[in-house]
Amino acid sequence: MKLYRPLSVIAASLVLVVATPAAAAQVLTPSQDAASINAALAAMQTYNLITLGDLKSNQTVEGRAFVGGDLSGGSSNYFTNPKGQTGTALTVVGDVTDGPKNVGNGGGVKVGGNLDSGVNASGRIEVDGNGKNINGGAQVYIDGDAKNVNGQNVYIGGGKSGYVNGKVTLGDHTVAGLQTTLQAQRDGYVDSFGDLSAYLAGLTATSAMTYSADGQAAIFNAGAGTGVAVFNLSNLDQLFKNRSRLEFADPATYDTVIVNVAGANISLGNTINFQAAEGLGTKVIWNFYQAETLDFGSKVFYGSVLAPNADAKIGNFIQGTAVFDTLDQKGVIKMGTYGGGLTVEAPKGLAAIVTPVPEPSTWAMMIVGFGAIGAVLRRRRTAFAH
Repeated sequence: MKLYRPLSVIAASLVLVVATPAAAAQVLTPSQDAASINAALAAMQTYNLITLGDLKSNQTVEGRAFVGGDLSGGSSNYFTNPKGQTGTALTVVGDVTDGPKNVGNGGGVKVGGNLDSGVNASGRIEVDGNGKNINGGAQVYIDGDAKNVNGQNVYIGGGKSGYVNGKVTLGDHTVAGLQTTLQAQRDGYVDSFGDLSAYLAGLTATSAMTYSADGQAAIFNAGAGTGVAVFNLSNLDQLFKNRSRLEFADPATYDTVIVNVAGANISLGNTINFQAAEGLGTKVIWNFYQAETLDFGSKVFYGSVLAPNADAKIGNFIQGTAVFDTLDQKGVIKMGTYGGGLTVEAPKGLAAIVTPVPEPSTWAMMIVGFGAIGAVLRRRRTAFAH
């Protein structure tokens, strides 16, 4: 079930800052909560894949994955190429079912619901519900019942059955309440990524997509400059129709390039293919801010993808950070996560204005004082109960 909520609107501008000496601060609108936007940007640097809802996968996520709902599908792999990252590799707010989940490179696992699929991981494993078929490392915590568990130290809140190998401690509730904590993290991401996507969508374009002389290539070239470059696209199907190549000039001098893409139901064209686009995900964010369905088909895709309201499908790899509502994953999510220095700061004194929650009469005064305030709707997922 999906709910929509009014996007918070603040009657003041925010300042977009890039953490490079050459970048000049810009006052940009529309304005949302700065802390919320920055939290989303930080999460895009932390995770390789984020779904606010369910993930169905029989594939691989090279870096960290956060699943806001349930994880299902065949055997799938995580943390296979973390590039120096350590700690928790797979976080699932809901239940984990179907085929076994394999976590490499010492990565840990956190599950808010039941872990029924089985997991192979050498890092710390935490399960708020029941856990079974677990091959773990030094520490395995299961607040519910445990069945068929291998670990050096196994802490169980409920009962045990089958084989449980290792030093076992019963009656241990160290991880009780984990799901509540993860649900709060998920709900925060629903808000933050919605704020970030809407904020980026409101930026004024600084560059325009062009075509090659033969008409076969759609070209993204921001030209000379530093800081943030912005492309705004509408009707992607028409723009890419009958094109065979998508070329993205290396944005070496820019900290971040935003490509805002309008449209509720988007499919990547069957004919177009990326050319020489390695590493785009560290600097380029494709913001599908209106997308409700997003189908990448069998095409590879380079660049970080922000589509927090979209039910997405992939049949080939994405290189960069990927953020969706739900995902049917039949291709690899590759590392190359967003690494820009983009941040948003509130002007001096703004916190004193917006910290209190305005009463209805106060809203009327703000409208008079600051001008008309618009509201947009975006999706919010209800909390999972297990």
